[in-house]
Amino acid sequence: MNFHIGYEAQNEYDHDVHEAFFEFLVRPCDNENQQVTWEKSSNSNDGDPFRSKNVFGYESICFRIAGPFNEFAFKYDCKVQKDSEGYIPIRNEQFSLVDEQQILNSEAFLVDHYLYIKQTRLTEYAQQWIPENMLYQQHMYLLDYVKQLNQAIYQYIKYTPNSTTVRTTAGEVWSKPCGVCQDYSHLMLGILRSQHIPARYVSGYLNQGKKFVGSAQMHAWVEVSIPKYGWIGLDPTNNLWADYHYIKVADGQDYEDCSPLRGHIKPSGINCTDHSVQVVEQ
Repeated sequence: MNFHIGYEAQNEYDHDVHEAFFEFLVRPCDNENQQVTWEKSSNSNDGDPFRSKNVFGYESICFRIAGPFNEFAFKYDCKVQKDSEGYIPIRNEQFSLVDEQQILNSEAFLVDHYLYIKQTRLTEYAQQWIPENMLYQQHMYLLDYVKQLNQAIYQYIKYTPNSTTVRTTAGEVWSKPCGVCQDYSHLMLGILRSQHIPARYVSGYLNQGKKFVGSAQMHAWVEVSIPKYGWIGLDPTNNLWADYHYIKVADGQDYEDCSPLRGHIKPSGINCTDHSVQVVEQ
């Protein structure tokens, strides 16, 4: 499968900016399931782009721009080739529950995945709030549990744009169950990590031709590390496995590691940012 992706950002400032640094984490990553085959970027201020990788190895498109200016527009286009097989895991009956429990409880597994077991400010919540149907039971295979949890969060939260911000925590979402994709993902991460199940936040794009919830902007979902399977993607916003309709950009501990835009301006002040995304299957 092939996709054409277009990302645009428009920044407007209430004052003249004399110096700025912008970092866009919007380029789809290259991995065993997808490959960027063509790309181009442009900006309204003729800034020369350069590339930078974050601590997780994902590449951003960066600009340093001298002012004065009070508007900045950025556009990125690319074509991505996706493998259409191997996304939905099938449980191996020869791999016993006892074997899985031994791996999950081993010191080596916990040490290897420590970064994705540790809670962050955005994923932390009060565990006593969570009902039994959202908690891992020792008689269940982890693959079955994460599928069940994915559905439970999908049913618990009402998709409500503009009801939360990127600073809203999993605990706040649990208390008031409404939000958008990052809120679904942060709550799922918090529940998994509280049980020492490694999980990470993923940002990317959705095939807009399938009318998935959250496809109008960059989307967020979750990857869980499952013994003998590796990292498996699930989307609690749509109650789906993250298959070939999902184009990954980056992963990290939470939204703050995967924010599509970071930057610094001098002098600082009030700004308005607008993003738009187009994803077309070709």
